[in-house]
Amino acid sequence: MALTEINTGLPPEVTSQLMATEKVYYFSFITFKGGCGSSGQQDNYWLVLTDRRVMYKTKVSELKDKTEHFFERNGDLPFEKISFIEVSEVQTSKGCNTEKAFQLRISTSGGTIAIPVPTKEKGYEIRRIYSELSHG
Repeated sequence: MALTEINTGLPPEVTSQLMATEKVYYFSFITFKGGCGSSGQQDNYWLVLTDRRVMYKTKVSELKDKTEHFFERNGDLPFEKISFIEVSEVQTSKGCNTEKAFQLRISTSGGTIAIPVPTKEKGYEIRRIYSELSHG
C-alpha cells in the first residue's frame, strides 16, 4: 500500500518543527487522562512520522527509587539513529485500577523511549509505516 503525504490538519506545534522539504506520512494525537485522585485533566500528546524522523510529544514513565514517575518528553529521533521499534504490552495504573496498556518502544544508540499507544494494532501500524519509510 502506497503511503500518502499529510499536508493539512497538522497542529502548529508540529508544522513549526518541520524542515523545509520534510514530508509527513503519519500523525496521531495520544491523549492521557489524569489518574486516581487527580483532577481528571486531559493532556494531548502526539506522534509524527516524516520521511526522515520520528517526532513526538508524550508522557513517559521512568522508574526512580522503585517509584514510577511520569515526565513530558518532546523530541525527535532521526531514522539513521533508530536500531529497532517494537510493540510491548505492559500493566499500568489507570485511575485507581491496574490494566493492560501498549507501548511503542523505539531503541536508539542513546537508549530506548517508550511511547504509549492506545492499541496493539495502532503500534503495529506505526511500526509498519516506519519500516516502509526507513527502507523505502
